Amino acid sequence: MLVLGREAADLVIDDPEVSRRHAGLRPAGGGLEVEDLGSLNGTWVNGTRIQGVVRLEPGDRVQLGDTSFELPQGRVEQTVASRRPARMAGQEAFSPPAQRATRRPAVASRRLTPTLLSFAVVIATAVALVLYFAMR
Repeated sequence: MLVLGREAADLVIDDPEVSRRHAGLRPAGGGLEVEDLGSLNGTWVNGTRIQGVVRLEPGDRVQLGDTSFELPQGRVEQTVASRRPARMAGQEAFSPPAQRATRRPAVASRRLTPTLLSFAVVIATAVALVLYFAMR
């Protein structure tokens, strides 16, 4: 099974709406099956959120977060994949599409600001209480 996700996955997708281990793809009888791996935002096939394993047909559109892909028309060939990138003569390594001009901040940085603000409020409250009781 090929795991799709934001981190610790076989195919890493740079999309903050994608879970760390979002979905799994596996070959099945000359085609592919997709399974949601308990992601928060869900895995969608042709606009419908899936539950369990779903067999994909040529032309199906799969969406994970803001990222989507469409299965090509025709037969899907099963290949053997290794966990380490291999470059054969005349082949280029996989490179994701160019990033948008206005890239959204990573999930960690979006969560860091509220955390720091909360920490600052707690410290300010503690200092105010110490000063209040010191003046009594």
